[in-house]
Amino acid sequence: MIARNIVGVTLVEMEQSGQQPEQSQQSPPPPRAFTQGVGTVFQFTGGILFIVMSLACCGSGLLGKETWKREDLMRVGWHLPGDGADQPSYSALRATSVSLIGGIGLALAVAGLGLGLQATRRSAGSVAVGVTLLGLVFWAVHAFFFVQVMRAWMLGAIAFLLVLVYGVFFALAIGAWREMQRNPPPAGHEILPEGHKVP
Repeated sequence: MIARNIVGVTLVEMEQSGQQPEQSQQSPPPPRAFTQGVGTVFQFTGGILFIVMSLACCGSGLLGKETWKREDLMRVGWHLPGDGADQPSYSALRATSVSLIGGIGLALAVAGLGLGLQATRRSAGSVAVGVTLLGLVFWAVHAFFFVQVMRAWMLGAIAFLLVLVYGVFFALAIGAWREMQRNPPPAGHEILPEGHKVP
């Protein structure tokens, strides 16, 4: 050990030993880290979609009765055998309403599944695959309907964008489901033990 006095400050130099400090071994990532990350993405994106769809639903009330009572939109749509020429089973007006309400429900489901994936609940992975596949099919059908039947290019573009979003959700859900199958959480791991105190 060597001491030096520089301008009233004493510096002490320690002799370095020949032994190198052991390199800290990097700890492996926590189990099911990808699943928890997917849960965060689902919560964030699903929450944003829910807010946007809800605002669109509420804002549509400002359009006035005349917009929602357009008889031409009630005559356009997909017909089943036996339907009248001006009475489709799935009209453009119904498709617009169903897509908005269905979009809100699917966004809420995705955000809720995000909580389950973050907590790595056993059922969350398989339910996420089912819900995102349902969303993918739902928006694909409506995107086709908006373009082919209604010729509403703006609605079609929004629906195709949501097809892409739910396609990404579906791919992430499959990855999370596979990880949960490889490394399943212990049963009841998300339940706090009796007498647990929140710090």
